[in-house]
Amino acid sequence: MSSRSVGRVVPTKGFLIRLRERVSFLERGVEALKMKRDQLVKEAQALIKELKIREDAEKKMVEAYELLRLAYATAGPSEASKAALLARPMRTKMRVRSVIGVEVPEIEVRELEVVTTPSLNAAVIAAAEKMAEALNEIIKSANVEARFERIAESLAETMRKVNALEKLVIPEHKEIIKYIEEVLEEEGLEEFLRVKKYKSVKGRE
Repeated sequence: MSSRSVGRVVPTKGFLIRLRERVSFLERGVEALKMKRDQLVKEAQALIKELKIREDAEKKMVEAYELLRLAYATAGPSEASKAALLARPMRTKMRVRSVIGVEVPEIEVRELEVVTTPSLNAAVIAAAEKMAEALNEIIKSANVEARFERIAESLAETMRKVNALEKLVIPEHKEIIKYIEEVLEEEGLEEFLRVKKYKSVKGRE
């Protein structure tokens, strides 16, 4: 006899003991996975509220583009070009941090500075500052969304493992344990009857 999760089944006491120990280990593993699942659910629920910042970030980006359009229209292309020459590249750093054992990528803004001069048009300065603010919000939103996606993926995987262990692996192990117990009980009864018969024959001699 063989089993998908157990392998080749050997109806012996030693094998029975090992199976019982394995079931105990698997059940402890299920409890640990359930604890992780519950933590992941709480983290995901908390992140759902944070996901709303995406709407604010998009709104600020639209406002920034509107200001930029107005600044270009009022100040002219030369002023916009001057502001572009003063702009410094945004410096970021990508890092990975652990959230409940889940590795989550995160973008950290190291430098995002709006460089201006008194000679720049006020509308151009306002547009540049608004754009910097919008970029910050977009990055925050991206971090939250990335964290949520990784948490959701880990949650789905954890739930699959719990379901597989509870509904397939552990029940199959317990079924095999019951089978071995019945085989050993039957063998024990046969051995008892043989011994009894042997004693009865010896007693008549």
